[in-house]
Amino acid sequence: MKKTWGRWVWLAAGILIIALIFYNLGRSPEWRNFRWDRLWLSIVGARLDYLLLAVALVYSTFIVRAIRWRFFMAPIKAASLWVLFVGQILGFSSIFLVGRPGELVRPAYIAKKENVPMSGMIAVWLLERVLDTIAMVVLFAAAIYFEPVNPDTAKGISVLHAMHEGGHVLFGFTALLILGLVLFRLKAASMTAGSLRLFRFLPERPLRSFTHFLNSFSEGLSVIRDWKGLAGGLATTVVLWIINVTVVWLVFRSVRHHLGHLPWLAAALTLFCAALGLVVQFPGVGGGYQVGVILALTQIFNVPAEPATGASILLWLLMSVPCLALGLVLLIREGLSIRKLEAITEEEEQAVKLNES
Repeated sequence: MKKTWGRWVWLAAGILIIALIFYNLGRSPEWRNFRWDRLWLSIVGARLDYLLLAVALVYSTFIVRAIRWRFFMAPIKAASLWVLFVGQILGFSSIFLVGRPGELVRPAYIAKKENVPMSGMIAVWLLERVLDTIAMVVLFAAAIYFEPVNPDTAKGISVLHAMHEGGHVLFGFTALLILGLVLFRLKAASMTAGSLRLFRFLPERPLRSFTHFLNSFSEGLSVIRDWKGLAGGLATTVVLWIINVTVVWLVFRSVRHHLGHLPWLAAALTLFCAALGLVVQFPGVGGGYQVGVILALTQIFNVPAEPATGASILLWLLMSVPCLALGLVLLIREGLSIRKLEAITEEEEQAVKLNES
């Protein structure tokens, strides 16, 4: 009941945030004069060859993710690449269908299939999130410092200045994060004990959960001691994000007018803004991702509202439809459903709680 209530609270907050963004956008002359026929033409007139290549690259990202999970899991078990691939597809399909609560489907499914502790898979998932965050910040910094952006409005100049300031902060934070990860792994026991002493004022149950989190995080970082696993994880992360940016760039090329001239690093900056929008994800319809794309294109790269909106819609379709289509096939093949996947997730979560107690 509490979990369901929490989902509704987050959904309401997300709707309010996006409504406020669109309200502010709607007050600008460009959005008041929005032409639906131009939006339609930007979508149906997109070049099919670029879009098909983008679809192929989207599917390849799940293979790269599966390979990366195999590197991460090496200290725990030599996992089946097929199980890991299916786990990626089912996990991301669940996110598209039920929102952020679907994040735990991947570690739960893989833990069940590979017969490994859920805590270990949560650790791998955490490590994946950390490396993806680092990769996004590096892409953002590269786009800000090496891509010439020349907004022609006072608002655009203000946004760009704020992004430059934010870039310095994010870059410094990322350097500290990497240093912290290495130190935590090398001195996991002493740092865990120190953290527990620092938060000993917490009630018993939250403190137990915090202890489990620290132990799981340390377990996930075990790959740092394995140079082969670390190199493999870093290499696949680089490949993954190069492919992700290239998918966005191909969509720009497909729309052509007002977007075809944008370089690869512009796609990287747009992807970063879209990733920030992923914090607000509505089941089945996306939400913040599309808003992030639109804001980046209109406010930073001076793209008209109609092709910017068309590009955001095409990107959402490319990211969701291929995954959902293959996810449906794999669900049937595995004899599963979304409800069964959620049941597996809850079962694995209960096992973790039992281990904590």
